[in-house]
Amino acid sequence: MEQVLAAHDIPTRIIDLGLGSYLGAGSPAALQVRSCDRLTALLLLSPVEEDPGDSLE
Repeated sequence: MEQVLAAHDIPTRIIDLGLGSYLGAGSPAALQVRSCDRLTALLLLSPVEEDPGDSLE
């Protein structure tokens, strides 16, 4: 995710969320962007919506 945002010149910062309750390997983290870049980052990282008229059925 960080590389996608960096490719679009959106600065990011990785935030350590601490130990907390996490069952995976490593520790939980979050990606932080500036508030002025928030909407662009959300659009870049969101799944692509498919147009129902574009199906091959």
